[in-house]
Amino acid sequence: MINNNLNEDVVIEILLRLPLNSLMRFKCVRKSWCVVIESPQFAAMQFCNNSSNCLLVNCWKLIDAGSVEPESLSWSLLKYEDRMQAISNWEDDSFPMKHFDRPQIWSRSSHCDGIICLYDDSTTIMANLGIREFMVLPKSCIPLSGSHEEGYYEKFEFFGFGLDHRTNDYKIVRIKNKIPFDDRSPREYQDDSQAEVYTLSSNSWRQIEYSDFLTFVLNTYLSTYWNGAYYWSAVQKRPPPDDLVFGVYSFDFTNEVFYFKIIPDYVKLPSFLHYGMTEFNGTLALISYHYYDPEKILDIWVMDELGVNGVNRWVISLHPTILLPGK
Repeated sequence: MINNNLNEDVVIEILLRLPLNSLMRFKCVRKSWCVVIESPQFAAMQFCNNSSNCLLVNCWKLIDAGSVEPESLSWSLLKYEDRMQAISNWEDDSFPMKHFDRPQIWSRSSHCDGIICLYDDSTTIMANLGIREFMVLPKSCIPLSGSHEEGYYEKFEFFGFGLDHRTNDYKIVRIKNKIPFDDRSPREYQDDSQAEVYTLSSNSWRQIEYSDFLTFVLNTYLSTYWNGAYYWSAVQKRPPPDDLVFGVYSFDFTNEVFYFKIIPDYVKLPSFLHYGMTEFNGTLALISYHYYDPEKILDIWVMDELGVNGVNRWVISLHPTILLPGK
């Protein structure tokens, strides 16, 4: 019970109906309310209530036209009903991007259930935009090394953030790869890749088994969490005659296992560099975009049947074109 008159479920229902900005004041009313509002589970419920018409926008103002260092940076949560309106803005000095070593615009992000995860090679932050609070995660359990003298450097090349449905716990997975400074193929170093998982409930990283040394993630920025797993576009090296095959690489947060699914031949890809993964209308989608076709923008293929280790069947959902004058 939260108090003598209202049980916890009723209080949560009331808090969910409040504007996000009002939650900051309600945190000070009662300690038990503060615990509820700050919990990841409450953030997930907020997201479910607003996900159909909310947009997350990241804006930065550069010092000058030739600079990559922002003068100011902000995130806004916009909600569309009869018009677009900001329901939360975060642009004060407490914004977590100042914790990153590199210029802010180069830091990457992932999200799940309304919680944002910001990261670079040295720092990882979870942020709840609705209540403007964040936490800096512990350092990796896998150290980065390498130098010009050794011929390579190490970095976390791909990253996924999502929910373990069995434990209702948020997790992060990332892979460390060696990158050569010269023209040698990264595959010469790939057999030393390592993986680690962060669990929110324990606030700690731990190394997990990783052996997909011939799988290479292609588009880290166009990747997505969906239905208990994280998805990337990828290519896998196989023996002749297949050589390189295009596919969808995924990490199951519950079983902590990686999977690679080949993309069928009927899904025509313009280039292995020009496709990525996203969520579209509540299901997993593959976006194939066309840089060199003046009339075609992109194709969106949706997964009609999928378990993390299930049956693949892709169906084209959207095929927008540009109508050119005189055509």
